[in-house]
Amino acid sequence: MAHTLWYSRCPVATASGIAYQRKMFDEEFQGSEFEVRNIKELGRQQASTHFTHVLKDSFREGGFIPPLWARQNGADTVVVGFTFVAETLRFYVRPDSGIKSFADLKGKKIGLPVRPQLEIDFMHVNAHKAFWGALKEHGMSEEDVQLTDFEIDEDVLATVNADYGQGEKRVVPPLYAGEIEALLRGEVDVVFAKNAEALYTERCYEGRIQMLYDLMTSERDEYKSNANPRPITVSGNTITENPEGVIRYLQVLVRASAFAADNRQQAAEVMATELGVETDDIFKAYQADFNEHLWPTFDEHVLGLARSFMGFMVDKGYLSDKVTLDGWINPEFLREAYRREQIPYAA
Repeated sequence: MAHTLWYSRCPVATASGIAYQRKMFDEEFQGSEFEVRNIKELGRQQASTHFTHVLKDSFREGGFIPPLWARQNGADTVVVGFTFVAETLRFYVRPDSGIKSFADLKGKKIGLPVRPQLEIDFMHVNAHKAFWGALKEHGMSEEDVQLTDFEIDEDVLATVNADYGQGEKRVVPPLYAGEIEALLRGEVDVVFAKNAEALYTERCYEGRIQMLYDLMTSERDEYKSNANPRPITVSGNTITENPEGVIRYLQVLVRASAFAADNRQQAAEVMATELGVETDDIFKAYQADFNEHLWPTFDEHVLGLARSFMGFMVDKGYLSDKVTLDGWINPEFLREAYRREQIPYAA
């Protein structure tokens, strides 16, 4: 009987998503003692493990905030790699608002969404960090605006590992529909949306919203770091009980990254199917050479961005300063994966 390794990923640019869609995990583990399965198969009752990481023998690649929160709350996890792919970070206003530049936001209501049903409201932190960076980019600060919380009641768990990649027609609304509706009701003056989902949101609300600014144009990665770098985390029990499974899983991610690096168009098509958006959205939502940045790494620049993002969370009260990368990251498994694939270590 095969030993199951569970997989989960965020709806963003990941090697995990490409590997899963191209059945690279199946190819690697066929005939072995391991199999890789999507946590979606466990049903709704286990979907929250994408955020809490309480499921044993599970891997997750995605936004930084839930793994930090899980670590703070005692989850036994290990970071076995990071990625950083610059992505679109867009701010929207109403077309009739008279707001034409970020300077026009002075004194305005900056929308920070609150989703009470989430154990860790990562989308609130995402929005706060985005506005923090954009304000700094424009020589402003939070004192110049009104940070305004507004509540959204929606089923976020339905978006965990959504089955767009299985050929199903997308029926769920944009992930940022709640933000846009609050904007259109006049509760706030500006809201935030990110990555390819922002492009899908724009199509759904065409003519009713106007993009004010895209923080991806900033030259400062510190400002563009929004739940990003993204960690690859694995359950602690898997590290000790099935280290070979960890190495081979990472080998698959390295292969998926190599495929993406050599096949930009195909990588974009796979990602679009995975995320339930159009291929052109991928080219618009991520940096031009996005396909060359999916390599798992422990590069010092990426680690510096991770520490900077953690510093923001500590400063704003979202994270305890007792949570550090020391003792949490383990680069040895990734180093061995690169060695076996005969590819220079990307760190």
